[in-house]
Amino acid sequence: RLRYLTEIIYRERSFNSSSLRLFVEKRANMLQPQPTKGHEISPSCYVSFVVTSRNDDHGGGLLRRMQLFINGLVEQCRRYQIQAELVLVDWNPPADRPRLAQALLWPDQTGPCVVRVIEVPPEIHRRFRHSERLPLFQMIAKNVGIRRAGGHFVLATNIDILFSDELMQFLASGRLRSERMYRLDRYDASADVPLDAPIEARLDYCRRNVLRVNTHEGTHNLRSGTYHTVYPKLSCRAWILDKLQDRGLVPVDQYSRLHTNACGDFTLMSRDRWFELRGYPDLEMFSFHLDAVLCHAAHHGGAREHVLPDPMRIYHIEHAAGSGFTPEGQQKLNARLAGADIAQLDHAQFGAWAVQMRRERRPIIFNDENWGLAGEDLPELVMSGIRAA
Repeated sequence: RLRYLTEIIYRERSFNSSSLRLFVEKRANMLQPQPTKGHEISPSCYVSFVVTSRNDDHGGGLLRRMQLFINGLVEQCRRYQIQAELVLVDWNPPADRPRLAQALLWPDQTGPCVVRVIEVPPEIHRRFRHSERLPLFQMIAKNVGIRRAGGHFVLATNIDILFSDELMQFLASGRLRSERMYRLDRYDASADVPLDAPIEARLDYCRRNVLRVNTHEGTHNLRSGTYHTVYPKLSCRAWILDKLQDRGLVPVDQYSRLHTNACGDFTLMSRDRWFELRGYPDLEMFSFHLDAVLCHAAHHGGAREHVLPDPMRIYHIEHAAGSGFTPEGQQKLNARLAGADIAQLDHAQFGAWAVQMRRERRPIIFNDENWGLAGEDLPELVMSGIRAA
């Protein structure tokens, strides 16, 4: 079914009304949310941090950004005694470069944070449609990690993120709730974060070198002063109408105003919720909008959005324009994807799915019980006291 949906998207490129109707008709047989089996929950693991990458220097300085992420996470988990695990999915490792397990430096003692590296080999990657043009299927790869996560809660994030101390203190408090999906604001910081400095110095550098602030309403570029609007400000009448749509008291024609700005960098909910939703949509395309589809599915599936207030925040380490989404880099990104003939979910189709979930007050479940490559026995290493060659 997923291959069929992906083929429609590639064939149409941007959905028109007839192709959208075709999809809605086919979606009549969509799967319903239900628990699926995975690796057993570890009684001692409170939260799993799930990320994916490959050693291809995507965006420039990739290994350095990853090292900052790993060092910071392990250090903060030790400081605040967070019983955690880092699940790193090394997807489709390049044949001419070391695996991530060998290319990165690993702390001699990871403390209460177990570090696991799971490899998805190239022969599995080549099974996916358009694998020759897209070397990493980000959301499918994250599903591999989520399916094998052992924490009571699972945070899907990325390998160029630093977490504020206030956020980590909140995680250490043990106050996460299973009926919530947690989101927050992302602050983009200059790339020259000091690698060998203590975590306090790294976070202080990020605070003093913010490039953009990505909030619920939009993205403010602090260098240029430009503002990219995600949600326009509502009038009093429009706000009331929006709340009435939320309660199903008037016809639904708009999707819920969730905080999906940079949501691929921080989506946190209970492992049970991830399993009920069967992870991100396993569509064989660029990841844009797939993370937002998941947020709407979670919200309408019983994990209501909860936006953590500042100073709980994440810092995103800047990388080359066009290698990921920023408002000013969107044209470069779209040109790169078009030049490589890589499809992405357009905003109209995302909006149609999100409106449908709000109207029906339930999620769309895209994947079957084998989501996250559940049937594959994938190589795994536990990293502790291992240094790069």
